[in-house]
Amino acid sequence: MLVKEWMSEKVISIDASETLSEAINTLKRNKIRRLPVLDKEKLVGIVSDRDLKEAAPSKATSLDIWEVHYLMSKIKVKDVMTPRPLTIGADTTIEKAAILMHDKKIGGLPVVDDSGVLIGMLTEQDIFEALISITGARIAGTRVSVIVPDEPGSIKNVCEGMRKYDFKCISILTTHEGVEAGKRKVIIRFQAEENKINEIISELKTKYANVNFTNDF
Repeated sequence: MLVKEWMSEKVISIDASETLSEAINTLKRNKIRRLPVLDKEKLVGIVSDRDLKEAAPSKATSLDIWEVHYLMSKIKVKDVMTPRPLTIGADTTIEKAAILMHDKKIGGLPVVDDSGVLIGMLTEQDIFEALISITGARIAGTRVSVIVPDEPGSIKNVCEGMRKYDFKCISILTTHEGVEAGKRKVIIRFQAEENKINEIISELKTKYANVNFTNDF
């Protein structure tokens, strides 16, 4: 799964010379939380709703409304933006993008081509959508997790044990996180006739420890 499959190609941006007022209005008008900042079509920064709130006069200010508007018309986006923002390429994996956003504690990444031209925007909402898609979470079914030996054929053995019950596999995920060395956790989402689900779970429990399941109907 690549960034280009999940990013928004229609990017709303703002020029570095625009005012604080225009940036705030653009965010509100489009119901978004961040704006890539351009200077002659070149990406030079990013500005978020938090940046704008911190730069705007406080509601407790002694300035009257005209003075506030005047002040906000004098503050430029380039004065409050984050310069040289982190970017990502369209062919980067969605997993790497998720790690970068998580570790850097940022909610969105501008996507650029090899020339540094802005071609898209990837947000945390896009990451959530990718996670939902890869897990098949929107599809009703049963989710079972099993701890298996970390060796070739272990996942195949789990599926072969389930196959005789005529199950339909929705997704298979595996991880080494949170399990002892030499083991791995396998998470399978599947569909089967109601009377077959208990049989599948019972058989798995005879072969593996730590079998957990839940129905998402």
